[in-house]
Amino acid sequence: MHIPDAVDHPARAGRSAGFQLFQERPVSRVRSGQRGQSTVEFGISAVVLIFILFGLIDLGRAFYFGVGLQGAAREGARAGTWFDASTGTNPNLSDSAIQQAVDAILVKSGLPASQLQNPGTTCPSASDGNAEFNPPYDSSAYPSSSVLNQPLLYICYSNVPGVDLASAPTDNSYRGTDLNVILVMNFGFASGFMQGSLGGAVPMVANVHMAVGGFPT
Repeated sequence: MHIPDAVDHPARAGRSAGFQLFQERPVSRVRSGQRGQSTVEFGISAVVLIFILFGLIDLGRAFYFGVGLQGAAREGARAGTWFDASTGTNPNLSDSAIQQAVDAILVKSGLPASQLQNPGTTCPSASDGNAEFNPPYDSSAYPSSSVLNQPLLYICYSNVPGVDLASAPTDNSYRGTDLNVILVMNFGFASGFMQGSLGGAVPMVANVHMAVGGFPT
């Protein structure tokens, strides 16, 4: 006696009656969806990576220029305070000699030569009122917001505003006094992403104090 397949195999009976327990998706459609999802994920990741890359570039530039500013201020102070024992004078204790020493380092650091603010302003006003003319400085000490990566040079002699040396003294009368070489700059970003996050520019400053050399008393 023959028993119908529908009795032996309920699943076959279901198929013969027009029912389907599981719907199979075409392989080509699944692969197409996966490719689309991968493309979107890659696009989002690429944008994030680009932002990170430009951020790292700007961070590196800021660090590099900061080191350059500090080195230039130090070299200017070192040159200005140098004492020539053979003549008993400080031959580089003048605006032009100090600026020359500063600019030599700035140019090597990829920055333009400084713009000397003496004798108009020798010691920029400190926003916290400290008497040593250390940062932070008032906003008036910095270039305008549209001027980027241009160092301004202030040479503060003896911590006294208004004192300026257009030429070096012919004696050692400044022995032991303070020389404060100050550089300020608006750092400009290379990427629009960082500008949008932190603004158009970031103020940078470097200053170095040294005592003017001379014969001991």
